[in-house]
Amino acid sequence: MQATAVLMTGREELDRVIGGIPVPSMNLIEGENASGKSVLAQHVAYGAVRAGMDVRYITTENTVRSLVEQMGDLGLDIWRYMLKGLFKVTAMQVKGIRWDRNIAKYYLNSLKFFISKRGAASLVVIDSLTYAITHAMEKDVLSFFSDLRNMVDKDGRTFVVTVHPSALTEDMLVRIRSVCDGNIRLRVQAVPGRGIIRVLEVCKLRGASNPSKGMAVFKVVPGFGMKVVPFSQVKV
Repeated sequence: MQATAVLMTGREELDRVIGGIPVPSMNLIEGENASGKSVLAQHVAYGAVRAGMDVRYITTENTVRSLVEQMGDLGLDIWRYMLKGLFKVTAMQVKGIRWDRNIAKYYLNSLKFFISKRGAASLVVIDSLTYAITHAMEKDVLSFFSDLRNMVDKDGRTFVVTVHPSALTEDMLVRIRSVCDGNIRLRVQAVPGRGIIRVLEVCKLRGASNPSKGMAVFKVVPGFGMKVVPFSQVKV
């Protein structure tokens, strides 16, 4: 792996807000449906592979083809890196599974084994973990995140995990956030006279390169991806 102290997405305004993702590190991206979790994760993954890191992108909501097309629509041309073997996608579909606690535990253990062995990479993105942790016992969820934390500390790897916050209790969220170096929260909210906006909040990012702001409003632009919008454009 190329030595990279801080990982940038390549979108200048976005990087200015976030300050970069430290390498190695454990990062949690939270957000409701359509808040932009996957878009942000894809930007981080693209920035990593451009910096010379090998990336494993585990998607539970896309096929390999649909993920590549989605990234292409954001201006993230990932094909060349896939052909070089630097960017690998694993689709682990979760819809249609008859979830219960045992299935969720087996899924988390299998995912953890895959990440540590066959799916090992400098950066691993899991987008998203919502389905599994919704049905898993708390001890199994905490064990999963604890083991990822150990991989960061022992192996110098970087993880980005996306979740829907409603999948966990507030107490569980607090405990998971505590083992993470980074915690970025996305939300969708209505602004009178302005419609729906998306907000990104950097709640914690140990080792980031001096983020100038902890919060930003953004929109997703075809062919470009996440574009930060000045607050003056959304204030009433």
